[in-house]
Order: sequence, then structure tokens, then C-alpha cells
Amino acid sequence: MTEYVTLTPEEVAKTLGMSTWWVREQARRGRIPHLRLAKGRIRLLPEHVDALVALYTVEGGATDDAPPAAASSDLTALAPTAKSARAHRRRPHVQGDGQLF
Repeated sequence: MTEYVTLTPEEVAKTLGMSTWWVREQARRGRIPHLRLAKGRIRLLPEHVDALVALYTVEGGATDDAPPAAASSDLTALAPTAKSARAHRRRPHVQGDGQLF
């Protein structure tokens, strides 16, 4: 049996210097990959944290005459799952996702 190292939102928040609320909110909105365990507990794998960092990393040094460098990270893991997208559509009260009410 394979053992997986999982991280709590609190551990991830402390590592990244973010608030626990922010990490939980990103997971709840389906913006970052995560595991949803018993009783709705959120856990993240180290690969999820790497994908989160890659998503919010801003590459500097681009000039107007040079095309931006292609992203070197595969961000497909950050796409919302079908289940999280359905759950999000059932929450029309969530603001800040670019939807007009």
C-alpha cells in the first residue's frame, strides 16, 4: 500500500505565508487541486502545493519587443473537477468569480 503525505490548509498557509482562510477558499472554489476527505476535511498533496505556486508565480523580465516565455509547468491539474464545477454552480451567492448577478 502506498503512503501519501498530506498537508492541512493550515500547514500550506504557514508555508506560503498566506491565511488559512485563503487556502480553504481557493480549494472551495475549485481553483486549486485538493483532496476532500471524511466530513469535508481538505488535504493537499505536495504536488497540489507545487501547482498552486506555479499558478500564482509571476515571471519577470519580459520586454515589449520579446514574446513572453511559454509556461514550463503543466497546469492541467488546476482545472476544476466536474463535481466541483457542479457544486460551484449550485452556489450562485459566491461573488468574485466574474459572474454578473
